[in-house]
Amino acid sequence: MQFPFPPGTFFVPDPDDPPRPPEEVEVREVRIEPWPDGRRIKVWVILTPFQTRPHVEIEVFNAKEQVVASLSVVEPISPELEFTLHLRDAQPGQAYRLVVSVQYPPPDYKPQAPEEGEEWTFPEMREVHRYEHTFDLTPSPFDF
Repeated sequence: MQFPFPPGTFFVPDPDDPPRPPEEVEVREVRIEPWPDGRRIKVWVILTPFQTRPHVEIEVFNAKEQVVASLSVVEPISPELEFTLHLRDAQPGQAYRLVVSVQYPPPDYKPQAPEEGEEWTFPEMREVHRYEHTFDLTPSPFDF
């Protein structure tokens, strides 16, 4: 018996947009929407379809280049991600920079449990795509 979708797939893949190998996975779209309180942002990230689940690192920098929010997404199931980030010391009207990094472990990496008494070691991740976007915290006039 053959299944039409890979295991763990919860969305219907587009036959004209096949899953890509790690080297070809990219950020396709990013949308940022400030919350009316001026301290949070809602973020949508859409990746190209992938064969192997990536790791996605997201950071938000303020005008002084300080990290004011960060998020790590480990092996998402879907290429469509949605989340809310809380910004430390948010300043409405100030410029911010959102960075999305798509990462994979080295091609030859095989996860292995450590021997008793040893600590877990993790590989150095390799960035396959990086996307940056500048925004400010001015909420939409339609927010209540």
